[in-house]
Amino acid sequence: MTARETVYAVLVGLGVIIPMYYNIQYMGAGGNLLLDFFTVPLQSAITASVLFDLLIAFAAFNVLLFTEGRRLGSRNFFICVAVSWLVAFAAGLPLFLLLRERQKRLGQ
Repeated sequence: MTARETVYAVLVGLGVIIPMYYNIQYMGAGGNLLLDFFTVPLQSAITASVLFDLLIAFAAFNVLLFTEGRRLGSRNFFICVAVSWLVAFAAGLPLFLLLRERQKRLGQ
């Protein structure tokens, strides 16, 4: 594993642990992630800005993911979509970069 792959792997771990920690806290306090994800941020201009910033970046990531996956001939990149949607974008993006870096290194 290269140094870059190690950095990406650490970021995947952080991208899972940190958002899930706060999601569990939020749900434990009675919050509903599915409903509140879009309604709560729209109550403030700054949080609405962050929400739309992430949604636009996430949309661009999905386009990149499918085009790079097709270009590299990899079937594993769909895992990144699942992780991004079900866990966190903060985990899906570094996972994609890790898998892409590994695939380039191994020449597959």
